[in-house]
Amino acid sequence: MLRLTLFELQKVWGKRSFLFAVCVLLALNLFFLWYTHLPEGNTPDLTAYKHFSQDIAGMSEAEKHAFVLDRKEILDGVSFVAEILTMQQSDIGAAFAQDELASHPGVFETWYPLYQSGEYLRYTDTLEQETALIGKLFAEESKVSGYGEYLQSIQNRKDSLSGISIFVAQDQNSFAARNIQKSAQDFAGLSDASIRWIPSKGLTAALESLWTDLLLILLSFLFAGNLITEEKQKGLLYITRSTRSGMGTSMAAKLLAFLIHCLASAALLYSANLLYFAAAAGGWDLTASIQSLAPYLESSLPIRIWTFLVLSVITKALVLFAVGGVLIGVCVLSSSILLPYLSGMAFWAANWALYQFIPAASKLSAVKYLNLFGALRAESLYGSYLNLNVFGHPVSRLALSWGIVVLVSAAGTVLSLVGFAKTENLGTKDAVHPVVLPFRPHASLLRHEAYKILLTNRGLAVLLVFCCLIGYNTFRQTYSPTPQEQYYQSLMLQLEGPLTEAKVELLAEEDGRYQKAFQEIAAIDAQVEAGTIDSDTADAMKLPWQSVTAFYPSFQRVQQQYERIQTHGGAFLYDTGYLYLLGALGRSSLPEFLLLTLGVILAFCPVLSAEFQSGAWPLLCATRRGKGSVLRAKVLVCSLSSALYFLLPFCFRWISIAPVFPTHGLSCSAQSIPYYAALPAFLPVWGLLLCKLLLQVLSGQVLTLIVIGLSGWRKTHVQALFFGLVLLAAPLLLALLGFSYAQNFSLYPVYALPF
Repeated sequence: MLRLTLFELQKVWGKRSFLFAVCVLLALNLFFLWYTHLPEGNTPDLTAYKHFSQDIAGMSEAEKHAFVLDRKEILDGVSFVAEILTMQQSDIGAAFAQDELASHPGVFETWYPLYQSGEYLRYTDTLEQETALIGKLFAEESKVSGYGEYLQSIQNRKDSLSGISIFVAQDQNSFAARNIQKSAQDFAGLSDASIRWIPSKGLTAALESLWTDLLLILLSFLFAGNLITEEKQKGLLYITRSTRSGMGTSMAAKLLAFLIHCLASAALLYSANLLYFAAAAGGWDLTASIQSLAPYLESSLPIRIWTFLVLSVITKALVLFAVGGVLIGVCVLSSSILLPYLSGMAFWAANWALYQFIPAASKLSAVKYLNLFGALRAESLYGSYLNLNVFGHPVSRLALSWGIVVLVSAAGTVLSLVGFAKTENLGTKDAVHPVVLPFRPHASLLRHEAYKILLTNRGLAVLLVFCCLIGYNTFRQTYSPTPQEQYYQSLMLQLEGPLTEAKVELLAEEDGRYQKAFQEIAAIDAQVEAGTIDSDTADAMKLPWQSVTAFYPSFQRVQQQYERIQTHGGAFLYDTGYLYLLGALGRSSLPEFLLLTLGVILAFCPVLSAEFQSGAWPLLCATRRGKGSVLRAKVLVCSLSSALYFLLPFCFRWISIAPVFPTHGLSCSAQSIPYYAALPAFLPVWGLLLCKLLLQVLSGQVLTLIVIGLSGWRKTHVQALFFGLVLLAAPLLLALLGFSYAQNFSLYPVYALPF
């Protein structure tokens, strides 16, 4: 039996195509982990959690609490200053600002110097991200530090129930009363003695990845298909069943091999998840109690984190085996190749819909939690506590879920064994599937090559998928102008255009307001030095004037444009939107360029290798137009597709930026943007944008030609893909991991040039 099981495993895992598929899915899993956790808007980067974990390493629980509380107080104070400055931008808001200042005396004065210095940013780049990070961590720490009170509250509910009057004793037989008693019993053996708070971001992200679960389901489909469908297509199951132990032992070995595959694939993908997040967000103390992680604090299991991880992975594997056993049975019984896969996808989709859309508090909550997709989310089985109402008695969701998994596993095993023994049809029927865009004969070589590259080799589908990923990544980024930027934007939009007397008067009025504020602050400081007033009184007197001078750096940007216009001529232009659009401001475009690179590699690596693998080049060389014409047509199709592909990210950024930072004055000279003051005066802003766009398209053309060259050099899809990823994508990945010098071995410096 063991030798037969190993043979069944070797038949599938020994195939290069299957191993390649596993490697591709593993790479896709890591890609989705990275992509779905890119920083955006108020969401901090994973490295922020890593640096925070390093700061609290070795601290006692009291020291952790004091450290997080201190960071929370700092950010609350700085956020208050930012809120007051924002309010003061309008007449109505200024009145509310005065009320806030009166109700929080001394807060603005205390935190304003720190706000001005920017030294409150310790882990992220913006106040919003820093506040979101510390707020989340403070909430987690507060929850974990109160674990003792949480346990006591559970026991208190039981004691309160015991003290109910005898006249309402019948209520003690209700589900709610029984649930309270059962909860007290389940939590009775727990204490807060082994609780050591750990930031949960990395571990929860590693275990709760929907993409990883989907890829595991896909791997189970691939294994089942290779295990059964291929043998059915070749008619080998008739021979297997006719052997001495063919009916029972053979199918049992296949099922056991499938179980081992599920365990191995789940361990492989989730180990990769844990390693990735340990490197990106910091490691964890695996010997700590599971309740040390705030999201899993409600668990009633006295287990360590490493035990929790092992149980979760094993449970996911057993759920996959349960559904896969049914899928194998359907594969055995069905003469259609597609029916098992379609039924499997429909089953998982239905379970996901039930889990996703049924409210937790509804009467159908049992259906929500007891379907197999709910069991596949094993971290919620072991990391939470839930009893379901079974005829008035509370029964653990964990026990019921395990019962469902066992029942489905038994059903799948019986279906596979009995179906293999009893069915008379162990072959498959060929199915003819219509082509969405059928090929029609024509004499255009360019059209023919476009059809082969974009449709037959699925290049168009690949490019569209990556366009959607880039668009999602771009549009989910939110822009939050600071109070200073809002002031600068408001003033510049009033000044836009040529210099006039009215604009000169407006600037003089603004400058006079600031000079008066500086003079008043200096006068108050002089009174302090003379001993006329004390420092507390001085701080209160300087408060309204400091609120004015907070925006002076933004006014200096306006003055910079005014001085340039006086010296060289030109016009006022609000430039922030263009600085974001051209890459001089904002986050790095490295993730965007990595997505573009991956799209080009996957779409165009088969361009020339397909002709070598099919043996078509000798025939093409003998035609009238020959190999050269075919090659030129291929390059032209790829170049045009790549040009359109590299145009879209620039358009996405413009659409995302323009509503927040208006981009007016396209016909103005590029010198109107101070950052580009050294450019020739005759170059307009639209010309500057066109130069940036052409530079990005040019980098895409060079990238495309390199991929086509690799395809012709290596002559196989797999090798062209491998060398493309190593030479073109690997330097970008290294740069994203912190090895910034690696980007110099790629085309990214050309693509990201802020020109």
